[in-house]
Amino acid sequence: MKKPTKRHLMPILWAAALLLSACAGAAAPTLTPTPLPSPTPEVAIVTIERDPDVPELPFPDNPDPLQCGIPIQWGNSDNRAWLNGIYEGEMVQPEVLLYDSHLRHSVVTSAPHGAEVEIVLYQPNPVLDFYMVRIVGAEGEGLREGWVPAPFLSFQPINS
Repeated sequence: MKKPTKRHLMPILWAAALLLSACAGAAAPTLTPTPLPSPTPEVAIVTIERDPDVPELPFPDNPDPLQCGIPIQWGNSDNRAWLNGIYEGEMVQPEVLLYDSHLRHSVVTSAPHGAEVEIVLYQPNPVLDFYMVRIVGAEGEGLREGWVPAPFLSFQPINS
């Protein structure tokens, strides 16, 4: 077989050049991008099943428990506080309820308005902070500690 020479390759190169120039001169099709439907943001809908004895709060609760903070040790040597059943000047809980957690699935114990407690943990949250408290001098069976919403806790003694 003979080796191709320049003379043999010239017609092929010339045809390729003509083809490319014809394609370049033709109007390019206009592409119109079609917008994709924007995804709907996923909204976390969290429903909390609560025991029937868990009342509604007289103040706003945390709307999304998944956004709540992590409990931290109170860390203050002055961990004394008092349960306060008064909200906006009205006695709403003469017996202040303590819950299993900031989610308030169930009431675990209670103590009277004005009872002294020791703060064990603090949980900062977007709307409503909670304190885990231990009832001072509580005797008998049952739990002596639980979580209380911040508005039901006072750092000053309560004058009943």
